Amino acid sequence: MGMVFADPDMLDRLAKSLDSKAGAIPQLMSRATALGVSGEVSGLTAIGSWLRDTARDLRRRATILRTPSESPFDSLSAFGLPTALAKSPGAGKNLDAALQKILDEHARDAPTQRAQAIKDYFVTLSPEQQAALAAADPKAVGNLDGVPVDVRFAANRLSIQKEFNEESKFLKGLAPNDAAYKRTKDRVDALRTFLDPRIKSFVDPKTNKVTQVEVPRQFLVFDAHFGSTADPKSSPFPDGRVAEVVGDLEHSKNVAFRVPGITNRLDNFNGFSNGGYELAQNSQGIEQPDTAVVSWLGYDTPEIGDSVDPAKAVVGGNALSAFDQGISVNLEPGATKNIFAHSYGTLVTSKALQNGLTDAANVTFMGSPGLGPNIHSVADFHLPDTKFYAMRAPKDPVSYTQGLGDDPADFKDITRLGTTGSTGHSQYYNRGTASLSNMQSLLFGDTKQLTFTHTTLDEEMTGAAEIRELVAFLHERVPADVVSRMGGDLDPIVQNYLNGRCGLTDIIRPLNSVLNKHNMLDKVKPEALVGEIKNLAGDLAYKQAFKEAKAHGAPDAVAEAAGVTAKLASKPLLDLTTFPVLKVLEFDRLQNNARQLYGNLATGGKEMFRSGSEMATGLKKDGGRILGDGLDIGGDLLHGGGNAFSELGDTLVHPSHTLGNVTDTIKSLDDSRVGTVEKGESILGSLNNAKSTVLDKGGDVISSGLDTGKKTLSKGKDVLDSAANFVF
Repeated sequence: MGMVFADPDMLDRLAKSLDSKAGAIPQLMSRATALGVSGEVSGLTAIGSWLRDTARDLRRRATILRTPSESPFDSLSAFGLPTALAKSPGAGKNLDAALQKILDEHARDAPTQRAQAIKDYFVTLSPEQQAALAAADPKAVGNLDGVPVDVRFAANRLSIQKEFNEESKFLKGLAPNDAAYKRTKDRVDALRTFLDPRIKSFVDPKTNKVTQVEVPRQFLVFDAHFGSTADPKSSPFPDGRVAEVVGDLEHSKNVAFRVPGITNRLDNFNGFSNGGYELAQNSQGIEQPDTAVVSWLGYDTPEIGDSVDPAKAVVGGNALSAFDQGISVNLEPGATKNIFAHSYGTLVTSKALQNGLTDAANVTFMGSPGLGPNIHSVADFHLPDTKFYAMRAPKDPVSYTQGLGDDPADFKDITRLGTTGSTGHSQYYNRGTASLSNMQSLLFGDTKQLTFTHTTLDEEMTGAAEIRELVAFLHERVPADVVSRMGGDLDPIVQNYLNGRCGLTDIIRPLNSVLNKHNMLDKVKPEALVGEIKNLAGDLAYKQAFKEAKAHGAPDAVAEAAGVTAKLASKPLLDLTTFPVLKVLEFDRLQNNARQLYGNLATGGKEMFRSGSEMATGLKKDGGRILGDGLDIGGDLLHGGGNAFSELGDTLVHPSHTLGNVTDTIKSLDDSRVGTVEKGESILGSLNNAKSTVLDKGGDVISSGLDTGKKTLSKGKDVLDSAANFVF
């Protein structure tokens, strides 16, 4: 059943239906009067009034739900915290300062030690002081391990209310056709539901009867502005991080952490969190005592494009490990920890298990794309006290790809659980499936109820093995760093399509441009790609024919013959159908290589011309300075020599001036010497600069020429190869 809470849209639809029924009553009354039976339907007027009044009340309730507004003190009271001190202005200021001091003192501590220090501080505070501190700094208090969980729930409720108010105001300024409208509305709607109560079904220990009550939702983590922005055109807000708790986390014996995969964000968190409600309930929808489930969206999940990059899994794994260590100080001693990881979340969990998360009793991987290049078995984790399980539902394409490592469902030392009733990648938490039942059995400690499977890829889906082989074929030829960069380039294109900004035909050209940018048809040549596809298609034809023959009761030898015949018969048909595709790909490769060859020549030529021009400009400047300095030396010498001759002439005419004229002559000659030395040094400096310019820029010209030549030869080879393949 999952989460149950009031839906304002549903109330509006119900109100509209009631109004429609009320509007039909006057017509019914008129027809009754015409038939002479108006007395029989006299009560319809009162019913119409009741319908209209009820519709009006439903709309009022829907409006209230859409604009939840409560004071900070109501948020505190929702979790049983006293509000008297919190109402005093500045009451939590000193308490917050003391908390910040503790955080500074323990900033470099391990998560467990830091959380214990925070827990010890809160033990010294009265409930009134804890409430005042939560009201004073809700963002810090709400996300700190070691803080009592009820205080965190209250603090995060304050933050959610604040964020709801701010984003609702932003939404009102957007037109419905604005690109950011839909996702912003989804965020606002999600925030509203975070504040709405939910319906909890449990067995009352006093009456032993199933009871339903409204309770506030419990958010252990909330940061609306955490992480990257999945699609800036669709929303200006970051993806956010959220963690919700179902159950009594501090006193439960059975605790589960759920770790999600790609494309999970604040705006679609309810879809992920719903699985936590399903997990915490038994088959009758009753939440189990001594059980708590944390739906942990505590890392920046990838979108479609960067899901091939393990970088976010490394960061997410560190965050998950820190969370596990920190929250441990708040748990019941001896509580059994279970981790249920899905999709990319299995890689996140793998990284966490290798980086400090060592106290989980059970770890379950489901729909895994792989656990990293260094994990090929459970033994690689070196966690002998942890039991490992895997689930792979039929037709789950993510598991078939092994895009991020080996599929744990194939590990020989793992326990593989049944998934009957679950199909594809996203049904593991569906009610009535063996996958959900098995997770519940692990969580509740009832392992005798577990069911198992050992199905092969071919048994799960025809073509699954071929999908895995094709992905492996591509991985062998495309380096991981190229895959990551290409994924980043592809993501904006995919986001445009997923968010309705373009159609499928609109993305073909951009997709082709990205593939050409990364030279995919050089790394995976069309002839090799088509050949691999034909081989896999032949294998698939064999398997289908063999399976069909066996289904009709044929013995193995006959089924084998049917399979071989189908494979041989498929070859000429595949040759015929793939030939035009091959030529289109070869022509595209030829075009791209020719375009890149021209681009390399043009770019290299420009670079060489630029370096040559800079060298010429530098030499021109240095030559000008040398010429100027030489002229200055000549001028100084002429000036000094002229003065000397003038003084000599004056001495001959006026012998009495001899001493003064000699002194002046010596000074003029010395001035000429000094000027000559200075300008000579300048000339030497200019010559040295000219030498450096020739060496540097000449080197750049040579380097550019060599680089251009290398690229031209490489790309020219690709052009010739693609041209030959296209022609022949």
